Amino acid sequence: MRDESDVAQAQVFYDLLSAEAATLSTALEADLTRRGVPRSSTESHLLRRELREVQRCLEQLRDRYPEVRDRR
Repeated sequence: MRDESDVAQAQVFYDLLSAEAATLSTALEADLTRRGVPRSSTESHLLRRELREVQRCLEQLRDRYPEVRDRR
């Protein structure tokens, strides 16, 4: 039996990671940085790597806490 506080904490963390994934995806879709400068391939590579890590963490949370889902 799961402790409800663990599930609640996992849900909060899942929501935060989901928001971060959305932010990273939006940044990758943009051709320009916030300053209006073309995005470098190095910066894009770092954003993609960070997005993959966030997605990996989301997958692990879903595997460990199947009751945790996007509430959007």
